[in-house]
Amino acid sequence: MPSNHALERSPDPAPRTRPFRAEGAQASLALLSVASVSYALVQSVVNPGLEALRDHVHTSQLGVGWVLTGFLLSSAVLTPVLGRVGDQVGKRHVLVAVLALLALGSVIGALATSLPVLVLARVLQGAGGATLPLAFGLVRDLVPRRQVGTAVGTIAAVSSVGGALGVLVAGPIVSSLGVAWLFWLPAIANGLVAIAVFFFLPRSSGATAAGRLNVGATVTLAGTLVLLLLPLSLGQDWGWLSGRTLGLLAGALAVGTLWVWWENRSRHPLIDMRVFRMRPVWTANLASFLFGFILYSVFGFVPSFLQVPTATGYGLGESITVSGLLFLPVTLTQFASGVVTGPLATRIPAKALLILGSVPVVVSLLLLAAFHGEPWQIALTMAIGGIGFGVGLSALSALVVHAVPAEHTGAVSGMNANIRTIGGAVGAAVVTTILASTARADGYPSEGGWVAVFLVLAVAAVVGLTSCLLIPTGHQENESQDLHIGADQTAESTAPVPRS
Repeated sequence: MPSNHALERSPDPAPRTRPFRAEGAQASLALLSVASVSYALVQSVVNPGLEALRDHVHTSQLGVGWVLTGFLLSSAVLTPVLGRVGDQVGKRHVLVAVLALLALGSVIGALATSLPVLVLARVLQGAGGATLPLAFGLVRDLVPRRQVGTAVGTIAAVSSVGGALGVLVAGPIVSSLGVAWLFWLPAIANGLVAIAVFFFLPRSSGATAAGRLNVGATVTLAGTLVLLLLPLSLGQDWGWLSGRTLGLLAGALAVGTLWVWWENRSRHPLIDMRVFRMRPVWTANLASFLFGFILYSVFGFVPSFLQVPTATGYGLGESITVSGLLFLPVTLTQFASGVVTGPLATRIPAKALLILGSVPVVVSLLLLAAFHGEPWQIALTMAIGGIGFGVGLSALSALVVHAVPAEHTGAVSGMNANIRTIGGAVGAAVVTTILASTARADGYPSEGGWVAVFLVLAVAAVVGLTSCLLIPTGHQENESQDLHIGADQTAESTAPVPRS
């Protein structure tokens, strides 16, 4: 039913139910960080083991691609939806359910001997995409307000390290324990974390948003994301100008328009469009898209570059294990810069942090284009880029959490993560197309193709730096008065812009 609703200033709609204790806040932060790392490992550990999985389930190269695509689609759809459910029924309960789904999907993956069962496992694991948005929302409920920016930055930094560690440990797991342990270890870890969250994470105030899940908005959003991500993921195989690719993209545009129309008419929208029009939110989403374009491409394709055979004349011929070890420096710099960014974000505007963080990313990609003949050169250039990756992920996460009303933290944080994922899908499509267009007779891309990829990513980093200039600068004041979605109000919000 149509209804007017707008943003107004009001007290935090979710008053906390118990006084803060420093040790309790730190314990909660540690537990939420462990949950985030546990999911990040699930997300990244499978990618380097795709070839081993292909042999394990006896499928083709195209078939095993659905192991990634199924996870991507599931995560894209469920991340904002489960984030919103957490806003409405309580984030702690939903986080336990998400971790349980991660564990269940991992068990099914460990037992899978066919491609359909393996894809089903990955679809269930995709529910874990809601872990970070739910963790950010719980931080807002459980941690003293002056520490929210630092806590969010810490969780974001730790989760990014978990993603990098997946690349590092995949090779040793496959060679020492077997391919099934790419799933058994996450099953054990997520099961234990789910139990710990259930018993030891303090209860917050529960639901922070009114209403029930908007089914119409959920269906149209899911349709939009599936219709968009399918051609982005498979367009290289289908052909970018094929009827199937163009038809699905046109369908994504049509269903996306219907989704926005539905949200604007809903009394209890899944994602309130007025929140999306807030300048700190849409500028952060733009920066997140470009950030995902670069980050996913670097972590997805540089390990492949390291493994190109030496017979090509430019390849380094490293194993999965060694290429993972060469990513250890970027893991360390990303973690260190991300952890430092949280406290800095309370004193330095997010705009300045993101601009500063973009510089090492640009420098690292330009260096990579020029110097990539030795393993140490790649390790060093990636370590430089890791500084910017850590700053970017932490600052963007804190910016979004602070900018939105408490009752929309889960959903809007989930959409911000989704936009980063869409950026990653676009980046992967661009990189794949460049490499395929420069393929040699032996099937490997030419060295010039890889250089072109590194330069395109450097240009994207420059564009990302420019987009950060659009982020407003101001002092964070919604610690004392959050923006609140009113059912019958029409006043526009003029809330000050956050620093973090």
